[in-house]
Amino acid sequence: MDIKEYFRIFRRFWWIILVCALIGGGLGYATSLSAVNKYLPSFFSNDYVSTATLFVATQNGSSVAEAYQNNLFSQERVVSYAALATSEQVAARTIDQLKSPLSVGELRSRITATPQPKTVLLDISVKDPDPAQAQTYANAVADSLVGLVAELETSRRGGSPAAGAVVVDDANYPTSPGGLGLATRIGLGVAAGLILGLLLAVIFGVLDKRLRGRETVESASDSAVLGGLPADSARAHVAVADFDADGLYAERVRELRTNLRFATTSRGGQARVIAVTSPSAEEGRTTVAIDLAAALAETGRSVVVVDGSLRHAGLTEVLPLSDALRRSAGERGLSTALAGEHDVADGVIRNVPAGQHTIAVLPAGPRVARPAELWATDHAQAVLQRLSENFDFVIVDTPPLDAYYDGVAIAALADGALVLARIRQTTATALRRALQKLATADVDVLGTVVTFEQVGPLAKRRHDRQVHRDDAGADAHAADEGGTGAAHRDAGDGDTQTIPAVKDGLVGSGSPSRRGRRAAPEESQ
Repeated sequence: MDIKEYFRIFRRFWWIILVCALIGGGLGYATSLSAVNKYLPSFFSNDYVSTATLFVATQNGSSVAEAYQNNLFSQERVVSYAALATSEQVAARTIDQLKSPLSVGELRSRITATPQPKTVLLDISVKDPDPAQAQTYANAVADSLVGLVAELETSRRGGSPAAGAVVVDDANYPTSPGGLGLATRIGLGVAAGLILGLLLAVIFGVLDKRLRGRETVESASDSAVLGGLPADSARAHVAVADFDADGLYAERVRELRTNLRFATTSRGGQARVIAVTSPSAEEGRTTVAIDLAAALAETGRSVVVVDGSLRHAGLTEVLPLSDALRRSAGERGLSTALAGEHDVADGVIRNVPAGQHTIAVLPAGPRVARPAELWATDHAQAVLQRLSENFDFVIVDTPPLDAYYDGVAIAALADGALVLARIRQTTATALRRALQKLATADVDVLGTVVTFEQVGPLAKRRHDRQVHRDDAGADAHAADEGGTGAAHRDAGDGDTQTIPAVKDGLVGSGSPSRRGRRAAPEESQ
């Protein structure tokens, strides 16, 4: 993965990183609490630490060599005395001296003895939540150690001790707790949490193969993304997208329609028979097929939408058809036309409302157990050819590619295929596998279409502002013309001709008026 992919992963799983950082900071703060601190290593101690320093000495030598040997002997003794400082003997003597309520084990856990390197000095440190108690214990431990050393270093026969220890610095009164400060604890906790969060984000990002945006779709498919349709909750409640509302969804469908005009097949021509397919179910094939057909009809083109799902027909359930037409669609349609029972034109339902325009629909017809056999016949190509002769565009809604081979068979007969990829559902592996199936069948993939694309509120507001500016400009232009809505054109001889505005419908578009009456859907006979 490149650095951009890592940033995309971090942006996607920002909440994991944030939660880990907050938890780390909270744990760092918790280490400063006495109820928690006593169970932690001394590195995290929040107690006060008081230190006394001892000097270890031996008998003076009569020569330089003896003095040197005695110094080495003292350094060796320092290590032994450090071990004695944390012994049960020293702890017991200290408790007896101070009448302390602590047990021998508790006091031993609070004592630290550290020899100063290459010297005969020994630091005795004691920690306690109370700074005064820490000082008292440190002095008492130092005194107990001095007494124990004197006893051990003195021969039973009497005489002077071979070595001894004296206190050179009494224990200090600590003014601040030892260990790490509160800010340092929290900072280290946050840093550790961030590192853990970043690692978890990378792991989840590598394991999660679902596509997240256009860039990941392009990377997985190695083909152009012709459009991206945003997730629109309002679209789920209508049969066809509302192209009169000037919403972002409708504008994206128009963008797909425009890009499709420039998507040529391998033979160099424009695709007129288009298979709309996808790797898996519920990725928006039927919705895209209907909306694309409506967008093409908006330009005055004649369009027929074909329900290619002969096992599980659903196109007629979505469109606004009468009960009689639905019953007829269940008896005659694509499957009966492929079987040669009638001409395909006889099964087409015309004048189906699609916004302010109409489209034609070829229902699936009676359910077929093995539709792949019908698509494998020469008659299947003739059926699509017949439809293309009667309509400018033929949009075929195919079954998903991972379930049946029907989708591949239909796409192979079409001029080209649009492959859909649903954001946060379609995986890169599934998309590559679907494209590989189409490539094996020598299908022209016109491009991919991203569905359920996540669009932020900023993009929606930007689109709404643009629509508002366009409407305001149109109103201002109409006002400049005296409220008539008339336009001007150059007649070519220096004069200006006035063209009356058309309020209902588009001039030369072949589309019906926005306020005009739409014909009721009817079945071809």
